[in-house]
Amino acid sequence: MTDADEARRKRGEALRKAAAARSPEARSEAARKGAATKGPERRREAVLKAAVTMGPERRKEAARMAAAKRDPEAHREAVRKALEARSPEARRETSRKAAETRRRKREAAKGEP
Repeated sequence: MTDADEARRKRGEALRKAAAARSPEARSEAARKGAATKGPERRREAVLKAAVTMGPERRKEAARMAAAKRDPEAHREAVRKALEARSPEARRETSRKAAETRRRKREAAKGEP
């Protein structure tokens, strides 16, 4: 093993030991500080990177936790706000697409015995 590899291994071990020694409070405080310095785009990049490195069990657990935390009334309010923010053209386009889908489904139902 070369000196550079040895140094890299020792650094990695030291980082792992330091991370294991920190309390959960210290870890969450560090995460809060990091989140405060990032903008929305950097935060989005970090979330996408975390999602890629996460395994299927971890993703399922995260989805369960998110579903448990979600407040139905807050969700409805968010949907209302999002719909209010849309332009009239966008609303017309959505209704046109819905009408087209209904028409296609009606025709498909007529064609089937």
